[in-house]
Amino acid sequence: MRVIRVDRPPVIAVLLAVLALSACNYPAEVAPSVVAGEAGIAGRLWHDVCAGPEEGQPLPESAPEGCVLGVDGTRYVANGRLDQKEDGIGGVEVSLGRGVCPSFGDASTRTEPDGLYLFSGLEAGTYCVTIDPASSTNAGILLPGRWTYPGAEQPEGVISTQIDLEPQEIQADVYFAWDYEFLPAFAAAPTSTMTVETPVPPQPTPTLTASPENTPTASPTSTAGVTPTPTLGAEDPRAALQNPTWVDDFQDQSDWALYADGHASFEIVEDGLKMTAFNPDFFNSWVLSWRKAENLYLETTGTFGSCADRDSFGLMIRSTGGSRGYVGYLFGISCDGRYSLRSWDGVSMETIVGWTPDTSIISGPEGSNRIGIWADGDKLSLYANGEFLVQVSDSRHKTEGLFGLFVSSAQTANFTTLVKEISFWNLD
Repeated sequence: MRVIRVDRPPVIAVLLAVLALSACNYPAEVAPSVVAGEAGIAGRLWHDVCAGPEEGQPLPESAPEGCVLGVDGTRYVANGRLDQKEDGIGGVEVSLGRGVCPSFGDASTRTEPDGLYLFSGLEAGTYCVTIDPASSTNAGILLPGRWTYPGAEQPEGVISTQIDLEPQEIQADVYFAWDYEFLPAFAAAPTSTMTVETPVPPQPTPTLTASPENTPTASPTSTAGVTPTPTLGAEDPRAALQNPTWVDDFQDQSDWALYADGHASFEIVEDGLKMTAFNPDFFNSWVLSWRKAENLYLETTGTFGSCADRDSFGLMIRSTGGSRGYVGYLFGISCDGRYSLRSWDGVSMETIVGWTPDTSIISGPEGSNRIGIWADGDKLSLYANGEFLVQVSDSRHKTEGLFGLFVSSAQTANFTTLVKEISFWNLD
């Protein structure tokens, strides 16, 4: 969550005044237990659009716009991301409680037509922001449907987010997303003439073993019909692998739930996928494909834009959704020529391999790098430009999950990375 910290009271007054303009129609009703201060909480409730088929109906081959494949693999669900074309939901009652969740009843307000809401004049402390979709105010606006963000939903459908405020701190991105069950309606693609392609014979699955140098290699397999790239080194996984299970050069967005929010944007441009991190705040933003794998080799080629220090991009694997949102492993490289491996559990980012310099990484603006991660069971091996970096053992995320890309800025506002291609090999 991005935190806006303000030290000068005049700036606070301006920010609260701007936010208050969006909440003027539904002023917060504050009970005496909330003591006046100079902190505040603001956010937005939006319609998370996914026009997917109803449960039990056949699934289209590609995810509809705004949808991702659900954890159970039986239906498409809204992606939990604020996309550019998604609108806010107005008139919904939002409750504020003092203390840890569940806590409510100390203040309430309603969302504006664009979904914005505001609680201002708060003192430092712990608060709980709650929305009950079945309340007398909200039922006629929200039901039927489900929450898609932030995911901390109680059994009865109530959703809450806990906030810790410091003096004069404004947390302005306490967001909630709602997916209406029947809106918008699913429209099947029109029947068209299919292009018949020559099927590719199935390729043998490589077996990961430990070499004397502690790098993964593939067991010998037939290479008939496959011409290896002459420049591939002995450590390069591509030298041992057959044709990829899937390759995307970003000619369209059919495999991705692209979005833009206050932290980052992901968009298809002429040369690939452009990822932009707006703020130098170390916030990690990711976009996931709807494809799944547990044991895989995943590889991407990306080029740094203007960058410095720890501005970074990379891969995310074994990402599964739940009450804490999407979790998984993040392998990244930075502008200053370092790499890292981390685990996100929905609450905190744990370092597995700290930011480590390596000469195989092409650093600096316009530096183009091909990076990959080989995951087999609890063995995770990292590569940069075909060179082995490190292998570690970790079992925090040892299940099938989605995979994708992430971007993060540490130093540069509007830091961009252009991704040319992403490929994966299913090792199961």
